[in-house]
Parts: sequence; C-alpha cells; structure tokens
Amino acid sequence: MPCLSYSHCHELPDSPGIYFIGNVDTPVMYVGLSKDLRSRHRNHHRLSQFEDIENAEIRYKVLSKIMIDRIQDLRQVLQRLEKQAISYYSPPINGTSVSDSPVVITSHGPVYIQTHKVGCFDYCTHFDGEDGDELEISTRKLAMATKAIDEARPVFLIASGTYKEYENASYDNLAELKPFKQEQIYVLVSRFIPYGYERVNFQNPDYAVYGATSKIFKDKYIVLNDKPGFSEFKKSYLSLGFINCERSDFAQKLLRLGGIKLLRQA
Repeated sequence: MPCLSYSHCHELPDSPGIYFIGNVDTPVMYVGLSKDLRSRHRNHHRLSQFEDIENAEIRYKVLSKIMIDRIQDLRQVLQRLEKQAISYYSPPINGTSVSDSPVVITSHGPVYIQTHKVGCFDYCTHFDGEDGDELEISTRKLAMATKAIDEARPVFLIASGTYKEYENASYDNLAELKPFKQEQIYVLVSRFIPYGYERVNFQNPDYAVYGATSKIFKDKYIVLNDKPGFSEFKKSYLSLGFINCERSDFAQKLLRLGGIKLLRQA
C-alpha cells in the first residue's frame, strides 16, 4: 500500500479511496474515505490530531478506473470498505471528539439549509450517522458553500417525503411521524459545520460539502410541520438545493431546535 509522510499529503492522488493515518509503530490510528484523497486532506477536520502523531504517515488504497466504471454507487462502496476497516482495526481516533471545533456565530449572518427527498440518497450520507460523525451533502452552489465553510456557519439537513417513503427508506422512530401521515412530512435530520468540499462530478459542476461537529436528530426526529412559522418558511426556502435562509425568522428557531447549544452570540 502506498505510504507518504503526512506532511506530504498534498502529493496524494485526486482519486477515490480509503486512507489510514498512523506511524511505523501503529500504522492504523484513523481510517477514512474520500472521493478525492488530495482534496480531503487540504483542510481535514482532524488535522490537529494527525499532527500530534509522532512521524505521522498516511497509507492509502485507491479504486481502479475499471472498478469505478463498474460501481453504481461509489460512496456506498467506500463507506462499506471504511466500516470493514474500522471494524477490523479498531482505530483509536475514529469516534473521538474533535478538539478544535469551530465557533459558530449564530445570532446574525448566514444559516444554510439543504433539503432532500427521502428517496434520493445521493444528496447526503446521514444514514447510520451518529453525533460527531462526518456528514456530506451535495450541491452545485460552490460560492455559497465556500462562504459557509469560510465563516464556519451551521448547515441544516431537512428531509421531505410521505410517511410511506420514510417507512420504505427504513427511517427509525416512525412513531414520531404518524400524526402527519396525511401530508408531506418535513424532518430536521442533522446539523453540521462544513470545513471543506470536493468536486464529485467532473462533467457537471457538482460538489460535495462535508463537515464534522455534527448533531444527528435521530433518536427523536424533529418534525417541522407543526412548528410556528414553518409554513411560510417552507414556501420561501424549501425548494431543493443549498440555500441561505438568514432572512427568515424561522432560521433562529432552527438554531434552537433539538438542544443545539449556541456557542457564541454575535
């Protein structure tokens, strides 16, 4: 398996694959995946942890072009390989909290949302997520995503669909959704702070925005349908796509739903 000093991670290939962070004595302290290994390590959310490893190295395995051409869902394959490696090696850094979490200014400034249909799994990778896990959403709006990254602004992921669609997609805690069976159900699924992006479609301007410091609203889904002010918010902001909802009063309500701690007031 190819190996680089972590200080030379800029020499990684811009290919999809699995990577392992460690050193000679303990080669696997962290396991990760990426559709673009070089891009992922330009500004990794665990950079400070990797730099604390004495003589840190990165080993990696890229997928061959033949394999990529045969794969229908590249992200799903990478996730499966990553989970297998984590299960086998039990790397000590995976699952730990990120010490240098960005400070979020929540009183003023952009608050971003991404909506996706329950049946469209390519929008996000929140399934099987846990608090603190790295999350990913897809967008074509690079300028807006870059602003969210540069200013460490919160991004909310909202799912929409019928009760049957949530059921078919194997969402947990369906009891929370039953009272809304006769309408389109909007669920606040997660919130995270973005720290980077990578281009995922080289024919079209599609980008994956990813980040950690996540809050997964999973144990008890937060249904938005009956929240005061949501109906007007839905009309203005819930078309599919990455969007800044700063001007809506409901944005401030989003920031306070689900026990989110306001880290700093502007």
